[in-house]
Amino acid sequence: MENYTNPEEAGQEQNPQDLLNASLIFARALGLLLREDEGIVVDVIGDVNLGEEVKKVIVFNQNKQVHIFKCEEDVVEGTGVNLNPPESSEPIEDSEPTTDGEVFSEQ
Repeated sequence: MENYTNPEEAGQEQNPQDLLNASLIFARALGLLLREDEGIVVDVIGDVNLGEEVKKVIVFNQNKQVHIFKCEEDVVEGTGVNLNPPESSEPIEDSEPTTDGEVFSEQ
């Protein structure tokens, strides 16, 4: 089986196209896993340099695309986010809204 996300194992070096392909595949997989207007908080410190002020991002599915936005709230990595909660839903526990929506945890 060919490993498309780590081609250097086959004696090849990584190239920009391999990294782009892997990113697009992962984004597509996330889009299939996440429901519309739902996302997850991801800690980016040490992994990605998005500027000193960006410590966490929200990765979410909206309009059949995966988006990444800075997370303004100090919430735990892995926390689920609903960007457009239904009118009748109530927040779980005493969670604070994030990105004009509801924060929830499925842990």
